[in-house]
Amino acid sequence: MNNDTYYTSYPVSASNPLKYVILFLIWPFLAFITAIFTYSQKDSKKTVYIFFIYYGLTFVLGDAGVDAERYAAALQDTAELPFSDFFAIVGGLYTDTTVDIMQPLVTFIVSRITTSYSILFAVWAAIFGFFYLKSINQLHKQYVENPGWNAFIFMAFFVFVMPITTLGGIRMPLATWVFFLGAYHVIIHRDPRYLILALSASLVHWSFISANVVLFIYFLAGNRNLIYLPILAASFILPGLMTPVFESLAYSLGGPIQDRYEGYANEMYIEGMQDSFQGTPWFVTMGSSLCFYFFILAIAIIQITDNTQVKDKPQRNLFSFLLLFLSFVNFGKVIPTFGGRFQDTFFLFATLYVFLYFLKKPGNRLNYLTIIGLFPILLFVAVMLRVGSVSINAWLFAPGVGFPLLIPGVPISELIF
Repeated sequence: MNNDTYYTSYPVSASNPLKYVILFLIWPFLAFITAIFTYSQKDSKKTVYIFFIYYGLTFVLGDAGVDAERYAAALQDTAELPFSDFFAIVGGLYTDTTVDIMQPLVTFIVSRITTSYSILFAVWAAIFGFFYLKSINQLHKQYVENPGWNAFIFMAFFVFVMPITTLGGIRMPLATWVFFLGAYHVIIHRDPRYLILALSASLVHWSFISANVVLFIYFLAGNRNLIYLPILAASFILPGLMTPVFESLAYSLGGPIQDRYEGYANEMYIEGMQDSFQGTPWFVTMGSSLCFYFFILAIAIIQITDNTQVKDKPQRNLFSFLLLFLSFVNFGKVIPTFGGRFQDTFFLFATLYVFLYFLKKPGNRLNYLTIIGLFPILLFVAVMLRVGSVSINAWLFAPGVGFPLLIPGVPISELIF
């Protein structure tokens, strides 16, 4: 146990729920910051969770993007449907527009109460926050037992890979955290019960059917690095080979999944995505690319130079899964937005691997791997916060609970940028 003091390992007073209630009523953001610095307390975790819901309640639709606007419009349209259509949703009423169940189902339930998109996003924030914080807590409870600056930096990056500010396009971020939480227990603890949780991510975003296939293959095959390494090497050279596999899977499932795959894979869509990428500022794509290659480099260096620190069964399991999942990401990049989306999922598992490594190397001194990773990590986080700022209500930081609901929302991006 390292005795140095870091961030969440500050000595804290006994839990006092009333303190947070009063502070939240006076100034919600201050209560949130206080809870972050005392996150080891149970009431602090609850305060952070409630603030996330409050963020959803004050969500600014403005420039939040096509997805958020579509969800708000869907709420208005769904409110006009009779209650009997609840069963039609489960039966596939919305399969002409979505192959997922979660989004239309939540929208329908909320529409029975209100047509306010603020309530809708508050509900989404509650669902997202649950899986988000559950995943973060898996790392945090290990960190407080053996804190160190290197582990802290990677735990902090883990938080920002897919933060609450991605709420505007809820399907993919929520599915990512649901999948991670399930896969974490399957990989680290070899608990097959969590395969069900990981599979349920497919109900949030259909594309996680493929990620679950990878997880299931790993669970059955185990740590077969002699097989996974050649596949990984091939994935950097021959990514086009995976296209027939995706195509075969999509066509075998048929129906809306086949239609959605064809929509992503047709040449016009690919050309359109490539054109949009060309107009994207360099730093937006560079942050993600640099992080991608940094984590590949970091994992390789750890394995080659200091593999004695990662010989525990959970870390061996995670390394083997990373080999297989990285191959999946590389092959999936032949379809725009597909491989890129799962690259963020790869970041979560890769960050977990490096984090577990540094848990065994606590101390004040930054490791050279951490120093190398600082620039790509900070650039990635800066881009995520910039993109998310269009939905953050500037009044969210003002004193007085409920104040942002009484006046027109102002995206923080308009004030800063």
